[in-house]
Amino acid sequence: MKAVILAAGEGTRLRPFTASEPKVMIPVANKPILQFIVESLVDNGITDIVIVVGYQRRSIMSHFGNGDVFGANIEYVNEEKQLGTAHALYQAKSKIKDRFIVLPGDNVISKHTISDLLDGSDGYSVLITTSEEPSKYGVISMDNGLVSEVIEKPEKSPSHLISTGIYALEPNIFDYIEEMMDSQVYDMTTVIDRMIEDHDLKGIITESTWIDAVHPWDLIPLNSTALASVVKYTGGTIEKGVVIKGNVWIGEGAEIKGGSYVEGPVIIGEGCEIGPHACILPSTSIGSDTRVQPFSIVKNSLVMKGVEIGPNSIVERSVIGDGVHINGNFSSNVNKAQKVVGNDIKTIERIGCMIAEDTVIGSGVTVKEGVIIGSTCTVGSGTMVRDNIPSFTKVL
Repeated sequence: MKAVILAAGEGTRLRPFTASEPKVMIPVANKPILQFIVESLVDNGITDIVIVVGYQRRSIMSHFGNGDVFGANIEYVNEEKQLGTAHALYQAKSKIKDRFIVLPGDNVISKHTISDLLDGSDGYSVLITTSEEPSKYGVISMDNGLVSEVIEKPEKSPSHLISTGIYALEPNIFDYIEEMMDSQVYDMTTVIDRMIEDHDLKGIITESTWIDAVHPWDLIPLNSTALASVVKYTGGTIEKGVVIKGNVWIGEGAEIKGGSYVEGPVIIGEGCEIGPHACILPSTSIGSDTRVQPFSIVKNSLVMKGVEIGPNSIVERSVIGDGVHINGNFSSNVNKAQKVVGNDIKTIERIGCMIAEDTVIGSGVTVKEGVIIGSTCTVGSGTMVRDNIPSFTKVL
């Protein structure tokens, strides 16, 4: 069986973190989101994979190559213009001869998620889960185990059952895609609604890992979920006086200096320098070549590669992008925050800050809860940042 992964989109609602990388390549637990999907497929014996690429496709292709490193055979098809999920899938038509699986490339899943679909599937099937915010997704109506309707992002949701976007399909799905595209309709939900007029679509409810990141603040629980599978590993150097508790993965060439405290689940990437007397607390991933200076605390955060966190700093429930330089005495406030999402206001119970790539933060800066600082910004010393800062902005 082949799998088609849809990975052509940008992920605009995750800006500014998708300014130079597609959403599928954002690292959680120190590996791209898309890699979780590839590994989950391979773990289920599905090694023939077609990835539909588009936005920043070279980033994807250079990381995954022909798939050998991952035990897979990966081919690529390009979607020149991103019109919708059905249009993206249609690009893979020439690669499909038999029944196949299609998956979005921007969700963290486990091998059990795929096996749930395979174990219960024949003919047309869709993997279903539950959500407290179903209106963000395609909401499923069921009747005797069969899907009767898929409603895309309804204002008022009839249920908490949502489509994961993971389907087992027959090749004649492309006939329905062609029919819909002739009417200038390019989304998979409408295609599926048309298809179920003629065929049964089995709904398979899963309780296995499936988690999505729609907005920047969603990356915190996504990272935390991905870290649940961390195992103990030490590839670097641990000095005397270091305390390590729980499942902590330390990459090659990393140095954990004396007096530091690390409590898992935590991943520390290759070539990192932690401490001395730094504190890395649970549900934190630290990308390669990052330095956390003395007496700083990082907790429940996603820190990407090449980051500098200066001394006496506190980073909590935050996302820090590639190459960010934070000088000393930094603090990310953590509290309830309200964010505007379309025409609605969403309340996030506990959130720190989000700082995109290559931004420089001066010493003694405090950033209020829920604030997003764009890429390549400069924030002067002693500043209290209360509102979002667009990319390429200087605040002195």
